[in-house]
Amino acid sequence: MGGKCGFAGKRDWRVSNVKEQQSIVNYQNFNPSVSSAFNNNCGAGATVLTGSCTAASSYWSSTTNAFIPVSAWDAVFTSGNVDSANKDNTNHVRAVRGGSP
Repeated sequence: MGGKCGFAGKRDWRVSNVKEQQSIVNYQNFNPSVSSAFNNNCGAGATVLTGSCTAASSYWSSTTNAFIPVSAWDAVFTSGNVDSANKDNTNHVRAVRGGSP
C-alpha cells in the first residue's frame, strides 16, 4: 500500500458520540449553539487546519437510540437540543480524533 490515507494528516478520526457533542454546546450562543472554539475562523480561505466551523444544523452522533435501533441521536447545533432521527436522514457529521471514551 504505502499511500497516504486520512484527513488533515491524521488517520484516527471517528464520528463523535452524543455525550461528546453535548460537551461543546453553549446555550449562551445561538445559531450555532456551540462554544466559540468550535466555530471560529470560518471566513473565506479557512481550512480544516486553520478553523473550526459548525453549521447551525443537525449533526449525527455514533450513538444509536436504544429504544429505536433504526434511529441515532443527533445534536441540533441551531439550538443545542439533542434529538433522535432515523438513520436514513441526511445530517452533518462532526469527526473527532482518538479512541472512543
